[in-house]
Amino acid sequence: MALASETLARSYEDEKGPYPEKTDVDVVEEFLSIDAELNLLNTLRGLNAASTEVSENRNSILIFHESGELEVFTYSSATEALAALFELEKEHPGIDIVLVKADTSEEVRFAFKNYFSDARDFIRLVEDGCQKLSGKKLIHTKRRTRRSSGRAKGARR
Repeated sequence: MALASETLARSYEDEKGPYPEKTDVDVVEEFLSIDAELNLLNTLRGLNAASTEVSENRNSILIFHESGELEVFTYSSATEALAALFELEKEHPGIDIVLVKADTSEEVRFAFKNYFSDARDFIRLVEDGCQKLSGKKLIHTKRRTRRSSGRAKGARR
């Protein structure tokens, strides 16, 4: 995030941030290298996409895979969703898996703001800033979001 801050400061404020000694190109290359490892920008893109995936079934499981993929499963009953959650947590102990229950998508967004924050402006500013500083057009891969309904077996796809 410090490198993103540095990128924004240089691109939009003509100032230097926490890394004044680094060149513009070094800031961009280091940020992109870390982003490739952590998948930050794609994770933020996926969280934005997830906000539209919550269905009328009211019970959704969000699976944040290490690869950067977001998978959404929906269930009509809380009992079915809980059973699936426990099974998925056993199968994938190191992955962030969240059960979301609400009557509407807006309630889900409100209750889980940390998962559904809209980061589109931040992503755009950082990508544009990297392009300004490096002089190169960035190519990014879009984060995939899969939507499924039904049993937890679907997570094994």
